[in-house]
Amino acid sequence: MSCFSFLKTMMFIFNAIIFLGGAAVLGIGIWVKVDGGSFLKILGSAAPQLMQVVNVGYLCMAVGGFLILMGFLGCCGAVKESRCMLMIFFIIILLIFIVEIAGAVVVLAFSSLIFIEFLGNKAVKYLRDDYGGANELTAVWNATMKEVKSKMTCTVVIV
Repeated sequence: MSCFSFLKTMMFIFNAIIFLGGAAVLGIGIWVKVDGGSFLKILGSAAPQLMQVVNVGYLCMAVGGFLILMGFLGCCGAVKESRCMLMIFFIIILLIFIVEIAGAVVVLAFSSLIFIEFLGNKAVKYLRDDYGGANELTAVWNATMKEVKSKMTCTVVIV
């Protein structure tokens, strides 16, 4: 088997898996929207903490449809060696990658601001007002400070 036929086969297999996964997600989304009651009975008995899945039926349908489209483009493009299908597939994957990189840059750029905002407003207020009174908060902060102290002690000993 040549390298080209191996790559063609692997692209077909992986995109077929994506296609089938998209069909499953689309089917679950349709099932949730059409008959949410039976879905709640099954889901409620199996995992009660996942009851909010019923609220995302349209999101499941959109994601499932998108995965079906991507799987179809990848499978048919690989089998037929269609340059147009493979280019559309590549462009969509490239756009998703660019959006992910942009999102990561935004999160990294603004994470310090969010962290400072949280510490400046919320955490200090909770420490001033509730430390010592609320058992859960006191236990969490005590455990955190013990861990920080042990790390600091280890750092001093190593240096």
